[in-house]
Amino acid sequence: MSTTSLSQSPSEVFMVRPGNFMFNTETAVTNHYQDMARSNMEWQEVARQEFDRAVDTLRENKVKVTVFQDTEDPVKPDAIFPNNWISCHQTGEVVLYPMATPNRRLERRMDVVQWLKDNFSVTRVVDLSPYEDQGSYLEGTGSIVFDHTARVAYACSSVRTDVKVLDRLCAEIGYTRLVVEAADSQGRPIYHTNVFMSIATDFVVICMDAVQKEEDKKRMEDSFKQSGKSVITATQQQVDNLAANCFEVVGQDGRRKLIISTRGWGSLAEGQREALTARVDIVQCKVDTVEVVGGGGIRCMLAPVFSIRN
Repeated sequence: MSTTSLSQSPSEVFMVRPGNFMFNTETAVTNHYQDMARSNMEWQEVARQEFDRAVDTLRENKVKVTVFQDTEDPVKPDAIFPNNWISCHQTGEVVLYPMATPNRRLERRMDVVQWLKDNFSVTRVVDLSPYEDQGSYLEGTGSIVFDHTARVAYACSSVRTDVKVLDRLCAEIGYTRLVVEAADSQGRPIYHTNVFMSIATDFVVICMDAVQKEEDKKRMEDSFKQSGKSVITATQQQVDNLAANCFEVVGQDGRRKLIISTRGWGSLAEGQREALTARVDIVQCKVDTVEVVGGGGIRCMLAPVFSIRN
C-alpha cells in the first residue's frame, strides 16, 4: 500500500442527470429526510432543471464536471445520487458498494467504470457488491466520510452501513475506521454519515449534537485535532436543512470551493458563514426539490474523481 501523501479534495467530479427522479418508497424506510407530501410526477422535470442549473453553477465556478445521462430503463428513482455506489481513489482503486435497497442496486453502471478505466490511472476495481447477498451494506461516500490526508474513514452505524464491510474496505485501501452512533433531532438513527458531517482540507463541518456517546465525540475531536482540522459546528436544525451535506473540491483555477445547497447555506449563522468564507470560495446550488423529495443533498449528487487522468 502506498504511503504517499493524499489530497483531501478532488479536482473533478462526475454527476448523473436523472431520468426518472421520484420519491423512493424503498429508501424512505430509513431516510427520514424524504418528504412524501412533496412527491409528484411533476417533480421529475423540476429535478432535471435543478440538476442542469447545478451543473451550470459548478462549471461557472471552474469546477470540472462530467455528466452521464441516467438510462430510462430500468427506472431508478435515486440515480441522481451516484456517490453511494462508487468511489474513485488516488491510489488507483475504483470501489463498487453494496446497496441496501434493490432498486438502488440497478444504479451501478459498468460504462461509467469503463470511462474511468479509459481516462484515468485505475489499478483495480474493488467490488464489494456481493455483500448484498449477505444482507450487509455500505453505501459509498454516503456511509463513509473520508479524511484522505489522515487516511481515516468516518462512519455512523446504520442499516445502510455495516462495520464488517467497512473493515474490508479499509483493509483494501489502507485506511483506519472511526465508527460512531448518530441520531437526528427526533432521536432516529441517521442513515448516512455525510448528512451530519463533511471533511475539507483544513476544517470539518459537523453536528456534534448528533453523535450519541460522549466517548465517540472525544474520539472524533481527538482525530480531527491530530489531522490539523478545525471544527465548524452545525446544529440539528441545520442538518435538517442539509447544511453539513457539503463538499470541498479544487477548481480548475486552483482555488478551494465548498459546494453547498442554497437551503443549507441559508440555514447557517453569520459566524459560521464567515468561518467558511475565510477558508474557501462558496458555491451555492439550488436543489430544493432534490433535497426534499429525494432526501439527499448536493453532496450526494457529486461523485468525486480522485484518480489521476491518463
